[in-house]
Amino acid sequence: MVRLCNSHNCPLLWASTLVAACGLWAEAPSGIAAGPLPAAVVDAIPALLDADAKHKLVATGSCSSFFQDQPRVDLCPNPAAAADITRTLDASHPNIGVQTLVVAPMPARLVARADRNLVLYNLLHQFRTMEGIQYFSATHGEMRVFFTTSYLVKGPGNLAMLGDPRYPSIEPSHDLYLLQDDSTFGRNLYATTVKGLDKGAIELTMSNVAKVRYGLLPVLGPGALRLTMVIQPSADGRFLYFYGNVGIRAVKLPGLETTVRNSFYNRIIAYYNWFARQAAQA
Repeated sequence: MVRLCNSHNCPLLWASTLVAACGLWAEAPSGIAAGPLPAAVVDAIPALLDADAKHKLVATGSCSSFFQDQPRVDLCPNPAAAADITRTLDASHPNIGVQTLVVAPMPARLVARADRNLVLYNLLHQFRTMEGIQYFSATHGEMRVFFTTSYLVKGPGNLAMLGDPRYPSIEPSHDLYLLQDDSTFGRNLYATTVKGLDKGAIELTMSNVAKVRYGLLPVLGPGALRLTMVIQPSADGRFLYFYGNVGIRAVKLPGLETTVRNSFYNRIIAYYNWFARQAAQA
């Protein structure tokens, strides 16, 4: 069973979840996998890290915490994004949530590129490349395909497929609609907002447009899932910060709350690996 963290500590995760997460990170491409960090690198992360979070980052390059009822954003490396996430979660009133920060070396080819931030920005818009990525299923206890389908559409009233966009410059904000066929939660439409923030940060937020089902059971009402990813280079450009936050207003299903919570934790790790692979190949 997962023990929820208090307001100052990272959680103790299921052994199976930890093994799966470590395995996923190990599969990340060379030069972008998370691993032990120098204390000076951790101290330079612009987040409200407590001593336990810093210890985990020094030891493993990552830290996670679960929350219940009261959202947490203390691991977020960008204050503007943290404020956005707080407003979003306060409006959606989640009862289950998880946040994860992963810090890994910036791919060598991107460290000195003058257009590095634009490259990262465009990589975050490559939604079609999510098709076929895998995650560790807490329900099945094995690796499974995450999305069988992932592409942009015009909107709720028009599901015509759109190609992945490529931008000549970073935009302050724009809205998109993303259709994904999930091996666990089926076919769902997500309202998606992408923001370009200060310090080279990029914030992507997704929210489900309609009910999300777990098999035949409705587990999330419209707008009950709020997933945010924040990508940001370190001040010296040598490291990549990846932050994921999921807040869920889940229907009370006795015996399934922990499974749903851990499923979304593993999904954040899958998103990290998806982005890490792209960054390593850029």
